Amino acid sequence: MSALLGAASAASKGPAGVGLLLAKQGYGLARKQAAQRRAATAERIAEANRARALVTDPSGSRRTRKILIFGAAAAVVGGVVFLLGRRRNEVPPPADVPPSLADYDETTS
Repeated sequence: MSALLGAASAASKGPAGVGLLLAKQGYGLARKQAAQRRAATAERIAEANRARALVTDPSGSRRTRKILIFGAAAAVVGGVVFLLGRRRNEVPPPADVPPSLADYDETTS
């Protein structure tokens, strides 16, 4: 009954009142949906963490992990050295005489 009274009150204020009433209801619904989604996401994350804890083997080899890390670091360093070695660091020497149109006339005739 109060919702009907509120709707009648909003309708009596014109389009702005109806818009305000609808905006309030939409905002309330949006907050409710956001809270439900946050709760569902938190539950999914907790479930995933539980499943991951069961699947992962806590007795992982530290030696293997160290070898992989050092191997990756060595590959990165080797790639950088290779790319820097391929770069051309020399500047070609300048020409003795600047080019002129006379040089081109001799070659085309």
